[in-house]
Amino acid sequence: MNKSLKYLLVAFGVLLFLYFINLGQQDKHIGTSEKIFDLDTNIINKIVLKDSSGETVTLFKTDSTWSILDNDSLVIKGRQIDQFFEKVIGGTYDMVMSKNSNKWVTFGVDTASGKLLTVFQDNKLIASTIFSNKGQDYSHNFYRNIGVDIVYRTSENVFYMLNTRPSYWGSKPKETPPAVIDSKDLNN
Repeated sequence: MNKSLKYLLVAFGVLLFLYFINLGQQDKHIGTSEKIFDLDTNIINKIVLKDSSGETVTLFKTDSTWSILDNDSLVIKGRQIDQFFEKVIGGTYDMVMSKNSNKWVTFGVDTASGKLLTVFQDNKLIASTIFSNKGQDYSHNFYRNIGVDIVYRTSENVFYMLNTRPSYWGSKPKETPPAVIDSKDLNN
């Protein structure tokens, strides 16, 4: 075997070795996607949303109908509730950001800066979570569960769905126009 072939084989072996090292390093960075809440959505019958300014909205379910507490003039928008359950309650996170409670302010998941989502079943607390959109990444949010130090990053932006304005969740019912009465019908 001549020298140039030996050098070529050694170079090929080194490149192959570096390739497998790189592949092993990349495997460490594969993102996972796990659920934010491990809940049966059918048991949820009350949702309380509170923003950092103290504004609160409470949604409650009677039988299969959702309503806004203390707001009889608005009818719940079914699409908002469906999206909320799909993207927030059924949402996922892709990364653990911190396990240090001193970093809560950095990620905006302290009680003073985040939005608090509290979920109930028959007035029994089943989940309480603070969400935040602090930072430059608007396609993800941060959240932590109350009583747990771990801060997670959501897989997609769900912060806008944690809206405390009743008009976001409901709309005024459409008025039906009065029936037109034909004068011929009155005479018969």
